[in-house]
Amino acid sequence: MVDLQFRAATLDDANFSADLQTALFPARPTDPVIERYWWEQPDDVFVSRRWIVQRDGHDIGVAAFEHPEWARLQVPHGEIYGDLLPDQRDLASLQVLLAEMERQLTAEGAKRIAVRANEDDALRIAAIAGRGFREDRRSRRWVLDLEENRERIERMTRQSRDRMRDEGIELLTLDREHDPEKYRKVWRTNEEAAQDVPTTLPIVEESFDGMMRWLRQPGMHEDRFWIAREGDEVVGVSVLEYPPVRGIVGTAWTATARRVRGRGIARALKCETLMQAIALGVDRVRTGNDGANDPILHINASMGYRPWVGSINFLKDASPAD
Repeated sequence: MVDLQFRAATLDDANFSADLQTALFPARPTDPVIERYWWEQPDDVFVSRRWIVQRDGHDIGVAAFEHPEWARLQVPHGEIYGDLLPDQRDLASLQVLLAEMERQLTAEGAKRIAVRANEDDALRIAAIAGRGFREDRRSRRWVLDLEENRERIERMTRQSRDRMRDEGIELLTLDREHDPEKYRKVWRTNEEAAQDVPTTLPIVEESFDGMMRWLRQPGMHEDRFWIAREGDEVVGVSVLEYPPVRGIVGTAWTATARRVRGRGIARALKCETLMQAIALGVDRVRTGNDGANDPILHINASMGYRPWVGSINFLKDASPAD
């Protein structure tokens, strides 16, 4: 049998978690400052617990689960996370880790369990399948070479600016918006758009305080957070996250209000974030989205984004025996 122990994680383990994820996926590093920030933040919508996985007294992995508060759900569900250092990673050990997280989440009351794997991670996929999970849906990731596509982006930006002027849409960064209600307006637009993201499990509404925690995380900057305004209303947002220590600049979120879709606002906002990134000396950016989100897939392709390694979401019904 695989001998693994699980001890409760502390804030001091956040750097280890970021380093582990970076060692596993060096092409997509995890920033330790951002990782610790999220470990520090209490959430008023989601419940999460984390463990450090040990073998023979040595820290070799991280494990966790997260779920919305049960009162917000008709069918209690949650997601399990976790992995092991590259030299400690084998099928049996990964299955033990997954089994323990399933047990912990089921004990909390979950009836459905989700877990993810990169589509090129055959070992993790095998471990997940071995635990009885079934593939649910796929997410796409993209990367854009800003130097190679600079002329294309500049041309699209000029066209989008002309169109926004004709549409009566103003594009500006959040720091330049002086409306005292701007944060709540952004929150409402975010939540409306989030409900339209393709998904199997229902999306639980984020609280206003939760959005503000997201906005204040170390990779976000209000002078790089672009909004679209029509009259007094915020009708679109797009923002890139800039990791302060390591990682690739990437789209944190792009959204538009339902009533303005089809007017090119999402494209215009994304163009502004990319032009700003070029001016700041960024050489490439990444983004990700559900594989069934056709409108954003089309925008990404037209901008020159190239497909990157995506991820697979898996589901299973929880069993008391797990």
